[in-house]
Amino acid sequence: MSVHYSPGTHPVAVTPQGFAALADDTSPALAARIHALVADGRGLGGVLEALTGAYGTSLSAVPPFAVALAEGGSVRLAVRGSFALDVDGRAPERVSGEGVTTWTERVIAEASRVSLDGGADAAPPELPVADGVVLAGALVWVPSGAGEAGVVKAEAVPAAESPEPALDPAAGPEPTPAPEADPYPEPEPEFASTPSVQSEREPGPRGRSAHVPGAQGAASVAPPTPAAPLTTTSAGLIDSAAVLSLADADTLLPAESTLIPRDDEAEHVPGGIADDPALEATVVRPAETPVVLGDHDGETISLAEARALRGGADPVPPLAPPRPPAPGRIRVSSGQVVTLDRTVVIGRRPRSTRVSGTDLPHLVAVDSPQQDISRSHVELRVEGDSIVATDLNTTNGTTLLRAGVDPMRLHPGEATVVVPGDVIDLGDGITVAIEDIA
Repeated sequence: MSVHYSPGTHPVAVTPQGFAALADDTSPALAARIHALVADGRGLGGVLEALTGAYGTSLSAVPPFAVALAEGGSVRLAVRGSFALDVDGRAPERVSGEGVTTWTERVIAEASRVSLDGGADAAPPELPVADGVVLAGALVWVPSGAGEAGVVKAEAVPAAESPEPALDPAAGPEPTPAPEADPYPEPEPEFASTPSVQSEREPGPRGRSAHVPGAQGAASVAPPTPAAPLTTTSAGLIDSAAVLSLADADTLLPAESTLIPRDDEAEHVPGGIADDPALEATVVRPAETPVVLGDHDGETISLAEARALRGGADPVPPLAPPRPPAPGRIRVSSGQVVTLDRTVVIGRRPRSTRVSGTDLPHLVAVDSPQQDISRSHVELRVEGDSIVATDLNTTNGTTLLRAGVDPMRLHPGEATVVVPGDVIDLGDGITVAIEDIA
């Protein structure tokens, strides 16, 4: 990991996990506390806990910030207010907090560099810092391992072919060497003199034309000469000259002239192959069409075949993506314990008007003999790694109780960050405690 910055006015807490840029008026004590929380691995939740503890739980009072932290092979970014971060990765991206009520939060994989935009007047970030709190105008952070991840392995380049010697036009054409003699010549078979049978079928497919590299203006290799006509001997053997070699065709299948007719055409086969059982066993015939019995159309499959096809099919993708791990849970004084894996609405007869796709909220009903609690009283939901509570425009209001801080009334319709240890008082003796999942 490497961090470089230019002098400025923003307090920036730099740790081996990343950095957190704060507003100009942030006190040195708060900047040091945020540095300690991030260095201890508290992450973005630690930064929010320190800011809400210093400025209150109302989001409107939380000052601007920019946080970039490494999480495994990814980078988590959170930007609020006028800050902006430029990310270099698979594709350049800019993350800004402008026009957002809470903050912009992103997780980007394979980020090779994160830059804090200091504006046009900021000097180039050239001063190194490893760990601590500095006053910076602009900053560049290269996460650990980004150098290795960003290196593209060079593909193997074939060795350059040695240049062919230039031909001397006055030297004339190069003589063609004589072919070497075969030390083991194949003896010529002695067949009885029989009349040859000319195949009425067309010759086998011609070979593909080959292109000679390096020869300018050279013509393609001439196609091979068609196969010789099928000849047989008195013993009924097939002449091997009718079978195409690898140089004559794309495959090693025999030419059509070597196929032996069916039994009903046996009278046209010379040499009596159909009468010889030994030769008949060596003949390859086309596959016969199965006889259809009854009203079977040939397209119906059995139950066992259907189950085999179903077992080999690709699994059906889930209707919804897997849920992220819950950052906490709530414990209602009436006994209910609910994990905050999705939105929770608490009230006398709760209901939710914000339902998207398969994300159905938890509805927790509580008793209110004095009618102090509204039908839908308070909503708790997860935003990134944080938990926010919203008073749903209730009649008697909602109170937040936090250790060491005076009780505070939630603003109707405004989201407020809550942390483990907080208690929300709904009235009529009903309280909701925010707990962390151990």
